[in-house]
Amino acid sequence: MSRDLSDLALIAARGTSRAEVPAPTGPLAAALAGIGGDAPEARLLGRAALLGLHARAGRPLGQAAAPPPAEVPAPDSPLPPALAALLPRMLGLGPELSGLALEDVERGGWTLNAAQVLKLWNRDGALARPLWVRADARAWATLERHPLHAQAQKAAEELAWREQLEALGAARGTDPGAAARDLTELWGTQSADRRKELLALVRRDLRPEDRPLLDLATRDRSPEIAKQARQLLGHLPGPLQDELLALLPQAVKVSGLLKKKVTFGAFDLPAALGKPRAGQYDDSDLHRLLGALPTPLILGTLGLDWKDLHRAARDQHWSLASELQAPPEPGPEPLAPALALARLRQLAGQPQVSGEKLLAAAQAPGVDLSAQPADLQTALAARAVALHQYEHSWQARELTALLRRALSPDLSVPPPTPLPFEMPPRPKKLPTWQTPAEWEDRQRQDHAQREQAALEAWRDLQDTLKLRREWRGALAAQPTPRP
Repeated sequence: MSRDLSDLALIAARGTSRAEVPAPTGPLAAALAGIGGDAPEARLLGRAALLGLHARAGRPLGQAAAPPPAEVPAPDSPLPPALAALLPRMLGLGPELSGLALEDVERGGWTLNAAQVLKLWNRDGALARPLWVRADARAWATLERHPLHAQAQKAAEELAWREQLEALGAARGTDPGAAARDLTELWGTQSADRRKELLALVRRDLRPEDRPLLDLATRDRSPEIAKQARQLLGHLPGPLQDELLALLPQAVKVSGLLKKKVTFGAFDLPAALGKPRAGQYDDSDLHRLLGALPTPLILGTLGLDWKDLHRAARDQHWSLASELQAPPEPGPEPLAPALALARLRQLAGQPQVSGEKLLAAAQAPGVDLSAQPADLQTALAARAVALHQYEHSWQARELTALLRRALSPDLSVPPPTPLPFEMPPRPKKLPTWQTPAEWEDRQRQDHAQREQAALEAWRDLQDTLKLRREWRGALAAQPTPRP
């Protein structure tokens, strides 16, 4: 190392705030003086780079420690330029349209280079796995040690785990005994979070074949998993459940004929349910007992309805309610596709309809909006845009987002008709911090904001449909027909 270079290294170690960068000397003085920079650090690094190159100039190259990597061949089917230009915008349209665009790329047999993968991943980090599987061989070699690769691997592992859980759930319905044995074998190799998911899978349709797994889980190193496993054993018919049912009237006392009053008494928790953890607000004898019996069985044994038991548990301690299973809410029967379509047409033609009703009708199963006549699609889009002029609601925004991906891309949506401002009736009493003039100004501002929201929703819808048309056209223009 030359003297000048060693001096710069010493200054870098001490810091430019403690030592000044010396004036350049030697044969490179003129070149070193020409290196500019506002900060002394920049001048120091620039001079060090030049001195380092000068010090190595003319020296023979050293022997490589390993042979150079094999050359990766060029991709056979790179993504066509027209599609490459549109793909970043398509991936900005939300998960559904992003997925459809990437499926088009896969069906076409096209691949992405490293620059394209990085650019798209920087726009949306959730796309690491689908981008990686569509990258070409050169991108894989280039990005092997990039964080994108690690994220893609993690996402692939998570997807494989979800598929495995789905397969286990299906197997429980066809061969419960074999599925229970597979779960037991899988249990010891999984992390605590995944063991919780396996226990949740068992909870959904608990069967007598699950008893060996639950016995194993009661000895789990996670106290929460062990607690839940002990409680689930009480959900299976047998001596433990009988013991808990006999203990239930002592722990949960019900009085009154018409208006039931629920109180909680002292009792001795069976050893099979374990010992509550000290200092845990959501773990007590009562927590363990209520969670160790199916809630419908508790209600039937005590002659209570859900509301009374839930209210009493919540009043005792808010966390007790989490040990109970609420009965399923009765929902309306889904309409047949023809009836759902007729209701959608009826609502789309009404001058004013709530976003909640219109969204529910548009989401009805079996209704393909893009296959409906253009007049219905146009009316639905116009009503969705107009909703923003009347209400600030998540349903209006969700409906617009649904139409962006569900309507035909050939549709043209008419712009919203501006609504004249009408001062609403003033409340009889205003807040103390607001004058009548301020209240009226607030109404005008709200009206202007709703008008602007409707205009932005229309522009967004129009731009999305236009982009989808361009993407479709670029796909159709490719010389090689897609399979």
